[in-house]
Amino acid sequence: MVDRADELKETAAQCLALAHTTSDPQTRTALLTMAQRLYERANTPPADYEAAQRAFNDQQMLPRSPMQQPASPMQQQQQIQPKKAK
Repeated sequence: MVDRADELKETAAQCLALAHTTSDPQTRTALLTMAQRLYERANTPPADYEAAQRAFNDQQMLPRSPMQQPASPMQQQQQIQPKKAK
């Protein structure tokens, strides 16, 4: 089984190879940038994604007070109107 870091490095190598074959400067720049980011991602220790996801899901499951409830798309904010002079 190929691990994720190896897949990212392989994709980065493919981007580099494509960058060397193109004559378009914008395409070359995009491919080189993509290769660099993929290579950096492959060499960065993975964040604890599962723990972050679990914390997010737990937070979503907590009961909310009425003040924390997201506004309904049908609700409209009322504006205070100035009083008319008599």
